[in-house]
Amino acid sequence: MSKSFYMINQNTCTRVKLYGIDVKNLFLINGYVEDNKEKSNYIIINTCSFLKTKEEYFMNYIKRLSDDLASYQKLIVIGCLPSIRKNDLLKMNDKIITFGRDIDAIKDYFNFSKNIKSKATTVCDKLPLKKELLYQLNKFIFKSKHIEYRLKRDKVCYLQISSGCRGKCAYCSEKFTTKLKSRPIKEILLAINDGIERGYKLFGLNSDDASAYGKDIDSSLEELLSEVVKIKSDVSFSIPEFNPNGLTEKVIEYLKDKKFIYITVPIQSGSQDILNKMKRPYQIDEVIEKVRRIKQNNKKIKINTHVIVGFPGETEEDFNKTLDVIKLGLFDRVKVFMYNDRPNTIASTMTNKISDAEKKRRREILLKEMKKQNIKHFSITNIILNKEQIV
Repeated sequence: MSKSFYMINQNTCTRVKLYGIDVKNLFLINGYVEDNKEKSNYIIINTCSFLKTKEEYFMNYIKRLSDDLASYQKLIVIGCLPSIRKNDLLKMNDKIITFGRDIDAIKDYFNFSKNIKSKATTVCDKLPLKKELLYQLNKFIFKSKHIEYRLKRDKVCYLQISSGCRGKCAYCSEKFTTKLKSRPIKEILLAINDGIERGYKLFGLNSDDASAYGKDIDSSLEELLSEVVKIKSDVSFSIPEFNPNGLTEKVIEYLKDKKFIYITVPIQSGSQDILNKMKRPYQIDEVIEKVRRIKQNNKKIKINTHVIVGFPGETEEDFNKTLDVIKLGLFDRVKVFMYNDRPNTIASTMTNKISDAEKKRRREILLKEMKKQNIKHFSITNIILNKEQIV
């Protein structure tokens, strides 16, 4: 009984879910066995707190779990939530243990002697009916690797190249969740080869910020990509998180390689004034030009971006500058977030907050413009990628 656990690893982003898989493998390699929720000594729940809605969802879920714990059970909360709600979690039930996203803390607490090895893995999520239909349509008609990557996660081999970031964004509480920790290039390449041997063709190089990769181990993203482009197999790669300031000349050069089919470059705003308030360290005009060059150099690559509407003090003029960027038609997909205060952030103390109604209005305008761009460029792939904000 004392060597059993039950893992809940759902409703988080892919990179946090990969962390959950690492934690699961850590318990398994150290002699624990998976059991059902009722019999396990430890119930482990992996959490997300990037959005306020996610924070509330997991707090309510954990409360229900903690109320149903048996006398022999403890609840382990990992992921992003403990970094911002640790005290509230501990007050909820004295059987709750929190670790955040620090796998070393888990090893120390349980005195684990064996460590996991990095390997590529897949994430199996059952698709809702609408997305399953889109996937089947793509499978037999469009045959787009980009759609397959977005929709069918069990067809993608994911690898966490690093966790944590070096950013100081004024709106983000995720920076409190973990310190930057990069995996050595040799270890990453071995994991990719493992995935290739298992028959995978699509790979995701996941991180909280790919641009920060290697800064803690005397390496760099440029060095990693220089090795990735040498891979001889017919495989494709996505890089889901790319702080725009990481688009160096060398990185842009490596992205010419047709192996790279999908990257995410979150611009967050088209207004330099808002970017400065957000503490995003780049010039938007320079980023746009770099994105343009990447698209020109690699016709196969799709570029996704993230945008925040309703940041404190965002005027109509600021918003229109973001709209103007979307009108350029450089981005193939846009994920639009409505700003919400996050705990312990600079932005949460700012004045001139935007109403929810106005944030919704601005979000809808951006999404409608994205649809116009998809139709204008007659891109069925992009229309599907943007369908109902597929995440």
